[in-house]
Amino acid sequence: MNLFRSAALALASTLILVVSLSAADYKVPQKDLGFPTYKNAPPGKQMSGQHAPATTPALSPEEAQKKFTLPPGFEIRLFASEPEVVNPVAMTWDERGRLWVVELYEYPLGAKPGERGRDRIKILEDTDGDGRADKVTVFADGFSLATGILVGHGGVFLGQAPNVLFLQDTNAPALAGIGAFQKANKQTTLLTGFGLEDRHELLNGFTWGPDGQLYMTHGVFTRADVKDAQNPATPSVRMDAAVARYNVQTRKFEVYADGTSNPWGVDFDRAGNAFLSACVIDHMFHMAPGGIYVRQGGQPMFPYAYQLLPSIVDHRHKMAAYAGIQVYLGDQWPAEHYGTIFCGNLHDNAVHQDTLTPNGSTFKSSFKQDFVRANDGWFMPVSQQVGPDGALWIMDWYDKYPCYQNARADPEGVDREHGRIWRVVYTGNEKGKPVPSRPERNMDFGKLTSAQLVAQLAHANIWQRKMAQRVLNERRDDKVMGLLQEQAFDEIWLPLEPPNQFSGSLSLVTKRTTLSSKLFSLWTLHSSGYLADDQLPKAAADKEPAVRTWAARLIGERQLGTPGDLAVLRKLATDSEPIVRVAVATACRQLTSGSLTVNTSPQREPNAPELAEILAAVIAATPTATDLLLNHLIWMAAEPLVAKDPKFAFALLARANVRTAPLAGTLAFKTMRRVCDLQNPAQLDVALDFLAALPATDALLPFALNGLVDGQKGKALKPAKPTEAVLQPLLTSPREDVARFARQLGALWGDAGAMQASLALVNDAKAPLDERLKAAQTARQLKNDAAREALMKAIAPGNPEPLVLEAIAGLSQLGGQTTAEAIFAEWKNFSPAARRTAAETLASRGNWASQLLSELEQKRILASDIPAATIRTLTRSEADYGMLAKRAAAIFGRVRDANADKLKLIAAKKEMILNAKGQPDLKAGHEVAKKICFTCHKLHGEGADIGPDLTGVGRSSLDALLANIIDPNQIIGAGYEMVEITTKDDRSVSGRMVENTDTRVRLLSAGP
Repeated sequence: MNLFRSAALALASTLILVVSLSAADYKVPQKDLGFPTYKNAPPGKQMSGQHAPATTPALSPEEAQKKFTLPPGFEIRLFASEPEVVNPVAMTWDERGRLWVVELYEYPLGAKPGERGRDRIKILEDTDGDGRADKVTVFADGFSLATGILVGHGGVFLGQAPNVLFLQDTNAPALAGIGAFQKANKQTTLLTGFGLEDRHELLNGFTWGPDGQLYMTHGVFTRADVKDAQNPATPSVRMDAAVARYNVQTRKFEVYADGTSNPWGVDFDRAGNAFLSACVIDHMFHMAPGGIYVRQGGQPMFPYAYQLLPSIVDHRHKMAAYAGIQVYLGDQWPAEHYGTIFCGNLHDNAVHQDTLTPNGSTFKSSFKQDFVRANDGWFMPVSQQVGPDGALWIMDWYDKYPCYQNARADPEGVDREHGRIWRVVYTGNEKGKPVPSRPERNMDFGKLTSAQLVAQLAHANIWQRKMAQRVLNERRDDKVMGLLQEQAFDEIWLPLEPPNQFSGSLSLVTKRTTLSSKLFSLWTLHSSGYLADDQLPKAAADKEPAVRTWAARLIGERQLGTPGDLAVLRKLATDSEPIVRVAVATACRQLTSGSLTVNTSPQREPNAPELAEILAAVIAATPTATDLLLNHLIWMAAEPLVAKDPKFAFALLARANVRTAPLAGTLAFKTMRRVCDLQNPAQLDVALDFLAALPATDALLPFALNGLVDGQKGKALKPAKPTEAVLQPLLTSPREDVARFARQLGALWGDAGAMQASLALVNDAKAPLDERLKAAQTARQLKNDAAREALMKAIAPGNPEPLVLEAIAGLSQLGGQTTAEAIFAEWKNFSPAARRTAAETLASRGNWASQLLSELEQKRILASDIPAATIRTLTRSEADYGMLAKRAAAIFGRVRDANADKLKLIAAKKEMILNAKGQPDLKAGHEVAKKICFTCHKLHGEGADIGPDLTGVGRSSLDALLANIIDPNQIIGAGYEMVEITTKDDRSVSGRMVENTDTRVRLLSAGP
C-alpha cells in the first residue's frame, strides 16, 4: 500500500495562461483529449529511483528488528508478524486492549467479479503479558479492498468502498460487550457511495473524534457521493480529498474539512485540533472545521471560499509518501516527546517526528528527527497509534514495492506473505526492561462502573481517556452527569476508586483536575447528550483557552442558536486568543448553513443582527490580517447570509468597529465576488450603493473594487441602474489602485470614457508594465473591435514580451477576420515563447487553424515552431470534416504515444550522462527548467501551479528523473487531465480545469 503520486501534466511551455469562460460561453461539455488517466508500465517493467522495488530480500522479523535505528533509550519490539498478520492496513483496539487488524489481501485490483474476497479482520491478543500476540482470532472475512476499521457502539465499523459496514457478533453475551466478540454473524451497510477509482486513496483512517463522531480521511483522485444506505432518499454528500465524519447516533455524514491530497489517517492533539499528513504536496496540515485547503488536483466541493488554506510545514522531506499520523499523548515516554507528532514515510522507510508550535490560530510543524529508521527497503509504516501501554505502535505493511505505481504495473507482485506490528517503548538505561502491551492482562473497560470510567477520563495516557469516553457515550448513564460536570468545570480532587483490576492505573488519576480531564469531561457531556445550557457559560469563563474554544465549538455542534448560546458567542468573540475567535466563527457558520463546508444557503432563519454583532466583534478584535485561517473562517461564517442577501455584509462592513479593522478588506473583496457569482443585477445595484456611500479615501474601496473586477472575469454582469455617477469620482481618484479598478469596471460595464482610458493604457509605453498587463486583461473581456485593435497593436515589435504574450492570448478570445493576418505579419518578430502562444491561439479556431496550416505548407512558418500540445490539437481536430487533421498529419506525421521509443530515448540519455566528461552546468540547467518545467510545475517554491509540485517527486535517482522528464504523462491523476472546451463562438481552449461553477469555467494552461 502506497500513498504517493508522481503525476505530470501534458503541458509544457513558457506562459501560464488563465482562461476564464462564463457558463454561457461554451456549448459542449469539456471532453477528455484522449490522454489515459493511467498508462501502466509493460508487464515486468518497474519504476526506478524512489519508486524502485527493494533490491534486498525480505528479512525475518528478528533480522529486521536488529537493523532499526532509534533515539537513545528507545527500543522497537515486535507484537505480531507473519503468519499471525499479513498485509495489515488498519488497526484499532477494543475495551479489553485486544488489537483488531484489517488484512488487505485484495490490493490493488480487488476480488474478481463473482469471487469471494480474501480481506479479513483479525483479533490479536497478548494473553500472557510478554508483549507478543499469542492468540489470533479471525473475526470476519470475505471482504474486498477493506481499508478502515473502528470498534464501538456494539459492533465493528469497517470501511470497504463503496460502503461503510457495521459488523456484530450476536452470539456474544449481551452484557459482555465487544470485548467478548469472536466471530461476526451480522452485517449492516450504514453508508454507501465511496469511490473506487484509485485503489490507494480509498476511505481510511477511522478514529473517534473529541465530539464522539467517527472520523475518516479520503483521497483526492477517488470520488465519493455518500448516502445513508438505510435512507437512500436523503441528499448525498460529495467529496474527494477531505476529512469527513459520521455521527453514529444521528446517522449524519458530512465533510469536516476539504482539501490536501491523499491523507491516510487523522489524529487530534490534546486540545482537540485535527491533523493529517498528505503525499506529494506539503506533508502536514492542521485541518480546522470548515476549512478548505490547497489540494493536489481538482476543485473544492464548495466553490465560494475564494481562498485555499496552506499547510503548516516549514520543511519538506526529499522522499514524501506519507501514511499514518499520531500526536503522541502517551505516558510511557519522557515528557519531552509529549505533544510531538509522528507520520510514516513509505518511500523513506522511516517514521518522522515533528514538533507543533502555535502560529496565530493555527500551528507550525517543524522537523525534529527521523524517530524510526528501518534501514530496510521493505519497511512500510502505514499507521502509527498510541496503544494501551502508552507506547507508539507501528503497523508495517512490509512489501518490496514502495509505490502504488508498482502495484499497477505488477499486481501479482504485491507481497501476500508479510506484515508486522511493532511497539516503540522507552526503557532508558534499562535495556530489555519488560513493558507489557496493556496495563493488565484482564483489563476490560466494559466492566468498569460509570464512575470508574469518569475517573479514567483523567488518565495520563490518551488511550484510556478515549476508550473511557467511547464507552460512556454508548452507556449513557445519567447517574454520572454530576461527576462529569464537576470534573469539567470545578477544580477538585478526583476520588480514588475502590481497588479493582485497574487499581494500578486508577492511582494515576488521584490528583487535581487537569486540562485533559476537563476537556474529555466536557466532550463526554456533549457526545453523551448531557450538556446543559447553563454549562456553556462556565466553559466560556474557564481560564484555559482550549476550554473556551470548545464552549464556542459545541454551540456550533448543537446548532440550537438559543439566546443563551448567542450571548456566550458574543462574549467569546472578543477573546484575546485567536483560537477562541476561530471557534466563534466556526459556530456562526454552523448556525446558519447547518454544515461546515458544503451548504450555500441558510437552513434556518438565524438572528442575522445578532450574528452580525458577533462577527463584527471577532473582526474588530483581530489586530492583523495575516491570520489566514481566521480570515477564511470569518468569511465562511458570513457567506451563507451574504448568498441570501448581500445587505448583511454591507451592513456589517458599515459598522464603525469593522470599517477600519485589518480583516475588513478581505471581507469586502469576497463579498463582492459572491455578489457577482449570484448573477443578480439587483444585488449588484446594492453593491453599487455600498460603493457610492464609501468616502473617496476609504481603505475598503480598493478591496471592494478588486472583488467586483475579479467577479466579472467569468460571466460579466452589469448593474441594472446607471453606473456613471458612482464610477466618475473613482476614475479621477488620486489613488492609482482605485482609479485602475474603476477603469476596468467601467470598461466592462460599457462606460465609454473608462473603456477608452483602459484601452489606451494597453499601448502606453510610459505606463508601468503591470498596469498595461491588467489593461490588456480587461481588453480581452470586452470582446469588441476597439479592444481587438488595441491588442493587435500590442503585438508589434518593441513591446515587452509579457505584454505581447498577454495580447496574443487575448486575441484568441476576441476573434475577428483580420486577427490571424496580424499575427502572421508579426511572426518573424516573435520570440520563441510568443510563437508558441501564437500557435495555440491560431489553433483555437477552425478558420485560423486552416490559415496556420497553409503557412506551414508554404514553409513560411517552420513546423519546429509549433509546440507538441498544439500539434496534438491540430492532428485530432474534427473541423472541416476532418480535413484539418489530415493536413496536419501530412505536415507533422502521425501523433502517437511511443512507449518503446521513449524507453530507447531514456536509455540513450542515461548513457550520455553517465559517460559525460566534466562538470554539469547547473546554472544553464536551471535556466532550461525555468523556461520548460517551471511554467507548469513548482520545485522548492519556484514555478507555477499548473501541474503537480515536483519537490517531493521522482528525482531521487537518474532513472526516476529521466523517466519523469521524457515520459511525464505516464500517470496523470484525476484533476490534472487536459480537457478541451468548445465555445459558442467556435473557439477551442484546453488546459487543466480548476474551477467549474454556474458563472464560469477556469482553465490553467501552459500556453504552449
